[in-house]
Amino acid sequence: MKQVLQDRSGSTTVRDVPAPACPLAGALVATGFSAISSGTERARVEVSRKSLLGKAKERPDLVRQVIEKARTEGLGATRAAVQNKLMEETAVGYSSAGTIIEVGPEVAGFKVGDRVACCGGGNANHAEICAMPRNQMALVPEGVPLATASLATVGAIALHGIRLAEPTLGERAAVIGAGLVGQIACRLLCAQGAEVFALDVDQSRIDYAVSHGAHYGIKVGETTVDEVRELTRGIGVDRVIVTAAARSAEPLVMGAEMTRDRGSMVLVGAVPIEIPRAPLYDKEISFRVSRSYGPGRYDSDYEERGNDYPIGYVRWTEQRNLEAILDLQDRGLIDLDDLVDEVVPVEQAESAYSRLVSEDKDERPLGAIVLSYGESQADLSPVEVKTRVSRLDSNAIGSYSDVPRIGLIGPGSFASRILLPALSEAGARLELVGGGSGPSAEAAVRQKGFSRVADSADAVCEDGNVDAVVIATRHDSHAHYARLALASGKHVFCEKPLAVDLTGLESVIGQAEKAGRVLAVGFNRRFAPMVVDVRNHIRQVPGPVTAVFRVSAGLLPPDHWTHDPEIGGGRIVGEACHFIDTLRFLVGSPIESVYSIGHGHSESPLKAQDRVLITIQFEDGSSGQVAYVGQGSPKVAKERLEVFGNGGRSAIMDDYRALELFSGSQVNKTTARSQDKGHNAEIAAFVAAVRGKGEGEPVPLDQIANVSYATLAAVRSLETGSPVRLPQFE
Repeated sequence: MKQVLQDRSGSTTVRDVPAPACPLAGALVATGFSAISSGTERARVEVSRKSLLGKAKERPDLVRQVIEKARTEGLGATRAAVQNKLMEETAVGYSSAGTIIEVGPEVAGFKVGDRVACCGGGNANHAEICAMPRNQMALVPEGVPLATASLATVGAIALHGIRLAEPTLGERAAVIGAGLVGQIACRLLCAQGAEVFALDVDQSRIDYAVSHGAHYGIKVGETTVDEVRELTRGIGVDRVIVTAAARSAEPLVMGAEMTRDRGSMVLVGAVPIEIPRAPLYDKEISFRVSRSYGPGRYDSDYEERGNDYPIGYVRWTEQRNLEAILDLQDRGLIDLDDLVDEVVPVEQAESAYSRLVSEDKDERPLGAIVLSYGESQADLSPVEVKTRVSRLDSNAIGSYSDVPRIGLIGPGSFASRILLPALSEAGARLELVGGGSGPSAEAAVRQKGFSRVADSADAVCEDGNVDAVVIATRHDSHAHYARLALASGKHVFCEKPLAVDLTGLESVIGQAEKAGRVLAVGFNRRFAPMVVDVRNHIRQVPGPVTAVFRVSAGLLPPDHWTHDPEIGGGRIVGEACHFIDTLRFLVGSPIESVYSIGHGHSESPLKAQDRVLITIQFEDGSSGQVAYVGQGSPKVAKERLEVFGNGGRSAIMDDYRALELFSGSQVNKTTARSQDKGHNAEIAAFVAAVRGKGEGEPVPLDQIANVSYATLAAVRSLETGSPVRLPQFE
């Protein structure tokens, strides 16, 4: 299918990418039209076209993240991460309309053939086919053309801002910024019975707003506030809706000055929030910032899982706002047809965006440029992607034991930066890629050297020309793909964790026992050179050891997917497994029992706790502890390992940069110029095992099972408050 993508320089292109899979709680929509917003999308392109210094000024928070990453992970790793980010092409678009061609099993209220309006960046893209969650769709009435329905999301933005201002019948309202959202806001306010003032720096926009219902049009200047006061008998307006995009706070300052005593002001547009206290305080003005289309936006429970808010408690959600815009059009209370500035084929998206950011402001559209998708919109056939490398005949390269053919599921940032370079360096061939978003899979062919794109993630597991499957998706899908790939006779490298629950883990371990194929899990720390040195040093003298692994992991946002018990499994399952495995490797004895204590955010599920002490008892009498802390200072080194053995042998490793090996009163100190957490050695061991030229499995299956059970036991211990003994794995 065709999809519009933009790179970090703001360059727009149309590419052929795989169609998305139908979500369980959603539908596949064949797009008829998608709207390019004249405000939001132009601002995005303008920021992208700035120099690196200009972007740094726009996003100082990201600059701080880069600096911190360089401090903790080194310049090389940081440079690679930044370069990979700059190469990314991302999906654009957030407002579209089309026809449902497939529905998921958990969807109610929609069926194949329904015409729907769609909302949401990352879902309602400029693409021939979109995977839409059920709460980000609304049925389009027969009387509303699909081209106009593609503006419904933009209308919902204006409507939500007005709802926050809480106007009542007969009040006066000013809309500052008469672009696309501002024009719609004026019409909605008129439909509600308000006396509407349209303000802008562009006279043509003001005139357009007045010709379509606004009662007064005022060009912004030095006397603007005085004009408004004169027209309102010195009172001022009751409500101000700021829909402008500006680099200064002047629209807000002006809005506060023209608002009446105890009036309200809502910011919908992109304006710095720098308002003097005096006008807000003196008139006790209510000021609010509007968040997109309405309640539910950015709530993964609402948007991704489709759980609606009860209408008795939340009357206007983002979906119900979308429905309201469509209903108002159908009833003739507002008309948006004239705001479709131009309809162009999706193939001409690049020229459409060029017009959007033209230096000649007269060339810029007032309304929306709408992309059309023609008759090809319902074609779900697999896309042939042009490859950057030629497709080789399998007989020409010998058997896979010499050159293993890799299928990747999940071509995201981690796979692109870490796994793929390591696989190429180890001598594997990048054959097939699938999963993730369509654009990321297509980019993996162009930029990373894959030969083909699969039409689904399952197809990667079952492909006859793939020898080993690498799984780098979100945690909840690991067990399914690992089990399917093993059942299909493939070797498997699965990023940690292997599973997020006991049922998934047992199913994969059982399949691995029957398959007779290599199963590796991304426990890379045990391959780190300094960790290997610690093990070799400590185990020169036999006997039980004591080990402590302290991890200052840093905070993740509360809504990060890792915290989600169903998707990420929580940070214990998703991340602490690394350090449990490292202790298992160092001790060299099976884990016998696990006991955990901890805490986390009061509103987070227990499984999402990220401030835990995990105490581990090993069969040989050794003991260990993982101190996993999410709320520590970012200045603290992330990982510190201390191991105390027999015969006076001890070891301290700091963040894979400094190592001290103690033998009685003697100490041998080593420092590294950069961190090596073992990723390359881990992948090299996996590829060697697939070839049959290694020393067996990179991590023996019994150890994978032991560590994975121990990780789940750590969560179980938090639930019960008691130690948990592990099942023995033969």
